[in-house]
Amino acid sequence: MTSWTSPPSSSAERGAPAPPGPGPAGAPTRPAPAGPGLVWRPAPPGPPVAAGAPPAARPAPPGPPVAAARPSTAAGSGAGPAGPDAGLGWPPVLVAEDLLGQGVVAAFSSRAGGLGRPPYQSLNLGLRVGDEVRTALANRRRLANVLGLAGLPWATVRQVHSATAVTAARDQLGHGPPEAKPALAEADALVTAEAGLVLVVLTADCVPVLLVDPAGRVTAAVHAGWRGLAAGVVEAAAAGFAGAGGDPAGACAVALIGPAIGPCCYEVGPEVRDAVAARYPVAAATTRAGRPSLDLAAAVAEALRRSGFERVQTAGECTLDHPDRFFSYRREGTTGRQAGLVALTPAGTP
Repeated sequence: MTSWTSPPSSSAERGAPAPPGPGPAGAPTRPAPAGPGLVWRPAPPGPPVAAGAPPAARPAPPGPPVAAARPSTAAGSGAGPAGPDAGLGWPPVLVAEDLLGQGVVAAFSSRAGGLGRPPYQSLNLGLRVGDEVRTALANRRRLANVLGLAGLPWATVRQVHSATAVTAARDQLGHGPPEAKPALAEADALVTAEAGLVLVVLTADCVPVLLVDPAGRVTAAVHAGWRGLAAGVVEAAAAGFAGAGGDPAGACAVALIGPAIGPCCYEVGPEVRDAVAARYPVAAATTRAGRPSLDLAAAVAEALRRSGFERVQTAGECTLDHPDRFFSYRREGTTGRQAGLVALTPAGTP
């Protein structure tokens, strides 16, 4: 079982709603979180620092977030990676911490803590966005290490904004390094009941969605843009999840919605907004400037609830609004990709 080296600190922000209890005077009582808390580990990302910057320009590494991901180091020692990566610190990850004890690693990466140079600074995970492939692969290994998933194969698809979901199995992956196996198919969702297989979707504004049933030992990862949403990719993934033995309404099941572009910033034409809102009326929104926009996360949450998920957890962070935390295609054009990753821990993992 993977475990964190230390309890949450005051600097670890939670993507979950505030705990129940009275708010400021006159404010309504805050609702309880819908699912496991999403926690930034070891701390929320700060402004990115390009690889090769002088050590004085780098933040002090706060120490590895996952004990099982590296050789033993005393908690709170401040030790980071050794060798040429020394000084970078560990990549911050937004993790469903409560799932770790149930044998599941589910996390969303940021753009911080990697080796890439502009415009891919720094933890770009995309292999086909113009960045050096060796750098992106090194970043993938850094992320796998920090999550305790080193050496496990990544299952990916060629994301085409479709409603296609595929089943992933180790014997389908083909040759190559664990983090660079060939894509399984043209699709936008993966489902598996196989332990030790890391399902990965890559995003730079679209919504990464992770589905987990620890009791049924089934996981899924979904890439949801507006076209995929309008086509029904979330429902297709949920159907595949249920077909593999997952129970969306089960007591342990949860759906996690990662960072994505928010309605504050995702301006679209009326025809695009209408196409998605026709299926999910909650998606219709306006930007801060009062122009038509889409609330992709709200649409995903609605699709999940229609598909039977009773516990839906949303990160609530806008990728365009946080250039220090996330890649954003809408903001930058040529840029990197962050990821949503989920894996069932192999039996016997410490």
